[in-house]
Amino acid sequence: MMPDFHYNADMMSVTPLLFWLSLLGTGPDLSPSIQPTSGAVFGQPLLATAYDESVRSVAPQVDTFGRQDNDFSMHRRDGLIRAQSPGPGFDEAPEFILADPCPRGIHRDLAYELLDTFNPMSKATVRVLPGYYDPFGWQASYGTNGYQSWRLGWSLFHEVAVLPMAPVSGGTTGQMQITEWNSNLKLSELIAPGVLLNITGYFNARYWDGPGGIDLGGQVDQLSTDLELGFFNDGPWSAQVAFHPQIVDGYESRLNSYAFNFDGRAIATYMASPEWSFVGGVGIWDRVDLMVVPHAGVIWTPDTHWELRLLYPKSRISYFLGRKGKTDFWVYGTAEYCAEAWQADIGDPTVVADRIQLTDDRVSLGLRWDSGRHSIFIEGGYVFNRQVKFAGPTPNFDISNTGMIRAGFRF
Repeated sequence: MMPDFHYNADMMSVTPLLFWLSLLGTGPDLSPSIQPTSGAVFGQPLLATAYDESVRSVAPQVDTFGRQDNDFSMHRRDGLIRAQSPGPGFDEAPEFILADPCPRGIHRDLAYELLDTFNPMSKATVRVLPGYYDPFGWQASYGTNGYQSWRLGWSLFHEVAVLPMAPVSGGTTGQMQITEWNSNLKLSELIAPGVLLNITGYFNARYWDGPGGIDLGGQVDQLSTDLELGFFNDGPWSAQVAFHPQIVDGYESRLNSYAFNFDGRAIATYMASPEWSFVGGVGIWDRVDLMVVPHAGVIWTPDTHWELRLLYPKSRISYFLGRKGKTDFWVYGTAEYCAEAWQADIGDPTVVADRIQLTDDRVSLGLRWDSGRHSIFIEGGYVFNRQVKFAGPTPNFDISNTGMIRAGFRF
């Protein structure tokens, strides 16, 4: 047990929204878009399947790095997409360039890139890295035509989710509503050939309304840093290892051991073919219960439109709709298991500072659109199997199933 020490609320006197608005920020996506070639949606053509003979002579395919290609090989070798130099099609997304495979180190230009990231109107060039893939990450996929390249440098993410009022049962009475705010700032850089360093700073919050029988604080916050090393090469393997320490408490708390979570994960991905990848790994989640969570499953891309990430603890099935203007569209569904833990103030924080764990399952349907550096999504879903558990004397309770609306953007 760590000794208690007093936490000064004045140190963190702003809400997450005001904190990020003070930075005037927005954040980017990952790669140039594929040029669509046939079909129709939103009045625009869809990407043709890789063996559509009707368009072979008039509409060359473009791989995820913008290079035109008429032989439909998509430059895959040993199950991976090979890095290519920008070709004629790359002119359609001039703000993206392929990163040099040699690491450049922590360069002074990172400070200027950070300022450009905070400016949504900036025309700064974004460096992208082909060949690296995170199965639980943000990258979208054009099916067998490949996934979006990884973005180097800085990016910003903001998301809000609302879980409306729902009755509680068990150790208390009344109803409870939860509003979630999630935001992060990420820096991604090569530090050695085939080694990627991702440093992500999180500022997240939860706003609780209810339940009636337990006097929970109205707001808890998370300050944390995710330190991840990603590994990749010219072969079919890639991997990530990460450590994620967190401070999780309310503004008026006296910090004790309940206010700290120490998570970690190790994940490996094997691309057996352009259509099939296999994922295996484990995550350690420090909650009221110490959870050992498998991170495993398969990824199937049967054609140029579909990507099925059949994974645990988060699956995603997405379909590439096509392009309207310079914007690419996906529709997708997700299913995920969520588990959070916070130091919670029960009544007067000088009386009880307990540790609370909230777990649930979520399914949702969403629409995502990417336009150059900017990505936006909106989802509607359903949350069920909701359980609340305490480490101390506070009685456990369950929350009834409810709907969910979630939206966010990455710049």
